[in-house]
Amino acid sequence: MVSEDNTTPPSTSNADVDLENGRRSRPRQRSKSTSGSSSDYEEEEKDLHHDGHRPSRRELHESISRSRSTRSLARDRTVTATASGMNQPLGATISRRDTVLSRIRTRPNVAPFSHPLAHQQTTADVLVDFDGDDDPYRPMNWPTKKKVTTTLMYGFTTMSATWASSAYSAGTRQIAAEFNVGNQVAVLGTTLFLFGFGLGPLLWAPLSEVYGRRLAVLTPMLVAICFSFGSAVAKDFQTLMITRFFGAFFASAPVTNTGGVLGDLYSPAWRALAMAG
Repeated sequence: MVSEDNTTPPSTSNADVDLENGRRSRPRQRSKSTSGSSSDYEEEEKDLHHDGHRPSRRELHESISRSRSTRSLARDRTVTATASGMNQPLGATISRRDTVLSRIRTRPNVAPFSHPLAHQQTTADVLVDFDGDDDPYRPMNWPTKKKVTTTLMYGFTTMSATWASSAYSAGTRQIAAEFNVGNQVAVLGTTLFLFGFGLGPLLWAPLSEVYGRRLAVLTPMLVAICFSFGSAVAKDFQTLMITRFFGAFFASAPVTNTGGVLGDLYSPAWRALAMAG
């Protein structure tokens, strides 16, 4: 039961005591403002006397309003994403990084390569080599005349490649006047040639170790000669620059592989003399 003092005015009544829960509810004065109607007062009294375990009516109203505002915000985002050309909401899109990672994670597990002879040392009878130091097919055992002739042929081939690089420099002004370009632009022909000289060895040096020196030198040099004819009959500046670059790319084969040829022909005692020649 709740005791009430009759001598106290209704506006300043004492706080009620909740005997069931053993708690004293907070005193609340009745508002005398313009919104103090009887129905609002009953609502506040009901919110005051809730048991503490269940949410009050005011808390329910606040929770419902928050959930409605959240749903309306998500709906607005979906409409905005659809209007901008996206079929999915912005929060559900998957980045390219996530796609790549998912593919890596879902790849099938492949067993590592294994061979019964993988950890055994290769014996001498399996290696492909010359039949001793006196093998006549070994380049160091060739006759001196054949070695000198081969050195001269590779030397002239290398000279033709390097000559094509430097011959352009003397005609830079004439090329600028012929194609109506500046001297700085005309120098681009030498620059692209040197750039091709730098890229070509990345391909021709490994090929010479796999397919032999002659095939990896003479075949690219034949293609370089064709591009040299293209540079000579070029009708515009763009054609000249393209043929210069690819001519250098293929002409770098003898410049790169001639040193390997001389290393196969001569012993270390004569190799420096042959290289100087």
